[in-house]
Amino acid sequence: MDNSLKDKVLDAIDIVELIGERVTLTRKGKDFVGLCPFHPDHRPSLSVSATKRIFKCWSCGAGGDAIRFVEKIERVDFPTALRMLAARAGIHSEPTGDDARARQQRDELLATLAWAREHFRRNLASPSGAKAREYALGRGLTPETIERYCLGLALDAWDGLLSAARQKGVRAESLVNAGLVVTNDSGRTYDRFRNRLIFPIFDPSGRTIAFGGRALGDDPAKYLNSPETALFSKSRVLYGLNLARDAIQTQRSVVVVEGYMDAVLLAQFGFQSVVATLGTALTDAHANTLARLADIIFLCFDSDEAGLRAADRAAEVALLTRTQVRVVALEGCKDPADCVVAGGREAFERQLNRAVDALEFKWSKALTAFGQGDQRGRRAAIEEFVRFVAGIVVAGRADPLQQNLLVGRLGDLLGVPAEEIFDLLAKEKGLLRRRAASATATSSAVVSDYEATIRGLPAGLATAMEAVFGLLVCGPGNWRWVDETVARGAERSETWQRLYRLLLEVHADVGEYSLGDIVARCEDGALCELVSRARARGAGLPSDGDTFRAARDRLASELDVLRVSDLRDDLRRSGGEDEAAFRALQASARAAAGSLSAERAMARITPV
Repeated sequence: MDNSLKDKVLDAIDIVELIGERVTLTRKGKDFVGLCPFHPDHRPSLSVSATKRIFKCWSCGAGGDAIRFVEKIERVDFPTALRMLAARAGIHSEPTGDDARARQQRDELLATLAWAREHFRRNLASPSGAKAREYALGRGLTPETIERYCLGLALDAWDGLLSAARQKGVRAESLVNAGLVVTNDSGRTYDRFRNRLIFPIFDPSGRTIAFGGRALGDDPAKYLNSPETALFSKSRVLYGLNLARDAIQTQRSVVVVEGYMDAVLLAQFGFQSVVATLGTALTDAHANTLARLADIIFLCFDSDEAGLRAADRAAEVALLTRTQVRVVALEGCKDPADCVVAGGREAFERQLNRAVDALEFKWSKALTAFGQGDQRGRRAAIEEFVRFVAGIVVAGRADPLQQNLLVGRLGDLLGVPAEEIFDLLAKEKGLLRRRAASATATSSAVVSDYEATIRGLPAGLATAMEAVFGLLVCGPGNWRWVDETVARGAERSETWQRLYRLLLEVHADVGEYSLGDIVARCEDGALCELVSRARARGAGLPSDGDTFRAARDRLASELDVLRVSDLRDDLRRSGGEDEAAFRALQASARAAAGSLSAERAMARITPV
């Protein structure tokens, strides 16, 4: 591990992006600030400098470069942290054992995706691609844009890609891992993308990690994306960010649209700081990524009712980033692509100039819902708006500083004194918490079959276990991050054990299973109730390694605390004379204490 590798890694890693995956960062001048993850921090004392490529906590003194951050946050030594960051940056180091195999598999996956990208490009340029080229040009794309975004074509055949891969010696297993081919229940393997204009999806380093396809025929699924893989998570990836990143950082603003065609055509007409979501709503991970690059986020979705609902949800997510969020409600056109093709750059500039503040956008929707001219309707709209803020706070999605910012902006917008809004907010938060407590008390009066199997277990452990199950129920791709912690947790309840075995069986039999595959094998009410609870906890959470590892760490900390309690009972029964129990208690107490920060961090992900 020489200095040349260290320098390459530090040059390749964006320290703001790296730390921002663990800490919510907010721009303050040239730097970013956030709550320090290395000590109980109640006010932002962590500073991250993108230019100096260092972090520093002004309270506990932690600091250093990206490698030092990984050392501390992952509790690993320098060589391990360096290898982890080298793998993240796609830089070859000298891995051994499991690291070497994982690196080899990742390299093979990247090579397969790169080969597929070129295969699709050759298809589009061939005589077989004439109709697809005609479609692309008819939508307003230029040959230069087609080349810049590496657009391609999936032929109208069940095995066009599969046959070409066999001829080139590309392994079928690698095609499956890349999400390029599908095997049905009868064992038949076929191409996932057929008769579609292909849009390669790149990571920030410019490597192909997935594909999107626009149907060229009458397929009811107009757009299709690659499934979740070891390289691709649609809840974290934004289409076009690899090309738009520099422009976003220079202009300090970004336009978020719904589809690849919108992003590509806007860029073609000169709007370079444009990205698109990939068939999913804007997520916290998306918003936090953009907030590290831009001061203003423009949300521009389709003008139909579905697009307005998507804009409303996206505004709620983006508001928590503390950036300026503005909503572009399109007029006179269906989507950004149609706008810019029909009216040119000036037409879309006029739409951007009409953008309104996200809170104002939500306020206008609330007023429309409750009646604009009626005083009672206005009061109801204010209360509904405050209820929205209260829900965010009670769910743990806004710290006190964010809460104050939201209330201050709300007061300015509505012309209502901040004190009155705070009073309404306090009442609403109290009401929400009383409802939650009442629901808990009511449910405890009549204990269900499932609750009977977890009676006596700590509530925190049940919450953590259900959260892990929820991520597995909602995202079969999460199995790659499962370790012995999940099995240890499942041992604490007979129903947990049965669901764990059921999930293992479904995963082995089906692979990319659905909720229906799981429910079909549930044999009794206790198991069905657990699946329902788990699904509710996992709904809306990103299906990626960071989220699952955080949930798994929360479970580990709960198990450590429970083990301390068990050992204390053993020691008490022995009259304090069992030396083995005493030493085990010491070790478990240390482990439990070391897990407290992870437990606190997960509180916002797995609310009780």
